[in-house]
Amino acid sequence: MKNKLILTDFVNGDRFELNSYLTYLFNQFNEDAREQSETKMEKQYIN
Repeated sequence: MKNKLILTDFVNGDRFELNSYLTYLFNQFNEDAREQSETKMEKQYIN
């Protein structure tokens, strides 16, 4: 059990920048949603 790493230890140990990663994921999600919205609007305009 000594080798088991708890997420909070991992994050607190500065081995992973959780805030930066979550910001990246949020931005990716928003970009994908924006592109899907634009594609949907284009299809409605064509039809």
